Amino acid sequence: MGGIGKTTLVNVVYNDACIRSHFDVCAWATVCQHNVKEILLSLLRSTIGGTFDMNNEAELANILQKSLKGKRYLIVLDDMWKSEAWDAVRLCFPSENKGSGILLTTRNTEVARDAGTENLSLQMDLMGPDESWNLFKSISFANEALPSEFETIGKQIAEKCHGLPLTIAVIAGLLKSKREIEDWENVAKDVKSFVTMILTNNVHVCLG
Repeated sequence: MGGIGKTTLVNVVYNDACIRSHFDVCAWATVCQHNVKEILLSLLRSTIGGTFDMNNEAELANILQKSLKGKRYLIVLDDMWKSEAWDAVRLCFPSENKGSGILLTTRNTEVARDAGTENLSLQMDLMGPDESWNLFKSISFANEALPSEFETIGKQIAEKCHGLPLTIAVIAGLLKSKREIEDWENVAKDVKSFVTMILTNNVHVCLG
């Protein structure tokens, strides 16, 4: 499910200093759609930097494989939609590099299965009521005291986010600068419409 926190979790792992110190090379590519060239270019920019003008996917794949050869690497392929995209890039990663790893996020269980991760996969769960409220409160009021009337309507709003962290964060971010109870009541009437409006106007990336 989009917005459940897959990318956020992997981002925490990927940017952990202790984990990164274990690898010679760390690279991240946001996949979204099946565009092999863009996947390869993203990984190359992370591994060796610079710009690449070539259009030949095979040549790009060859450069990537050579840049990883003999190195311990950590590769993130975020938001892999189709198995075809994985099949197109998997051979770029030298299998003899012991201690290397690939983190893959996907909304499609078929992709996870085709990547051979049945026993290594983590299924993300929706947040429970308490977790949802704590996240909502921490964003919308941070360290401020929370008036009781805002807590009542805030819990209603958090509940209508149905446990999706992205939805909670988006709505709480909208309300953190609003201190009129009427504003909160308007959002509570139609949470879904407000989320759609915010994401349509402000976010143009793939959402994990």
